[in-house]
Amino acid sequence: MITMSYIQHEKISNSKKLPFKIFNFHAHNLNRVIPLHWHQSTEILYCAQGKLEVKLKNQSYLLGKNDFVVINPYQIHSTKSPQQNWVLCIQLPLPFLSEMTNKEFLHEYVFNANSCIEKSENDQELIATFASIISLQNKKSNLVTNLKIMTEVINVIRILTEYYAQESKTIEEESNINFIEELTKFILKNYQHELRINDIAQHFCYSNGYTSRLIKKNLGTSFSDLLRLVRINKAIDLMNSSSKSWLEISELTGFMTYRNLYNAFYSVYQMSPSQFKKQNK
Repeated sequence: MITMSYIQHEKISNSKKLPFKIFNFHAHNLNRVIPLHWHQSTEILYCAQGKLEVKLKNQSYLLGKNDFVVINPYQIHSTKSPQQNWVLCIQLPLPFLSEMTNKEFLHEYVFNANSCIEKSENDQELIATFASIISLQNKKSNLVTNLKIMTEVINVIRILTEYYAQESKTIEEESNINFIEELTKFILKNYQHELRINDIAQHFCYSNGYTSRLIKKNLGTSFSDLLRLVRINKAIDLMNSSSKSWLEISELTGFMTYRNLYNAFYSVYQMSPSQFKKQNK
């Protein structure tokens, strides 16, 4: 399964042999939800078999066989498998993608997630490339195989840029990227304490209104919802790695009471923390 479990800015670590991360996953537990999260890399999900539900901002995509979706950097998303599947995941770190596109990606354009699930004449070339990557992954890892994978991934970038690009509107300036980086660090450092939009605004020396607009513009969510998601995923981490009580988890993650923890889980996943833990074992 995908290992990204927390809503934080994740720097995808490159493999020793390739400048990006690429892997397949098969869903066995159909109740398991990959919690809402974001990362700096562009993530491409290709459904080779079965189905995969992808929630991206305020939209939900149900991918079937040969469907794919591209998730741009800093976009909050989660996945769930409604049936057994076989999914190819390619994560392209921003520095790598920036280098491949002469620093135009993200600043000049991003990929259009909607167009990727709307059938077009360009889909077949992309699907064939995904299939080739999967085939190469089944071969013995060596220099030649890795060079072939690198070639195919660059071809994916070329096809997406040529046919599935749209003008960048979400993050337009380097200062906005820096804002997200610093915002993430600040929230992860202080989420256990009472935290308000005013605290964020003072940290950046911005007004409350301007800070709220920056968060909404770049991450597609409000500050309060963002903080809640951070705390929820920290709670998920504790419930999976410790035997702490729900009250202890509530206090350690900034919810303070179990009722607040319960309400937060129910508002996002429509289930209690106990139900979530049971379904995601």
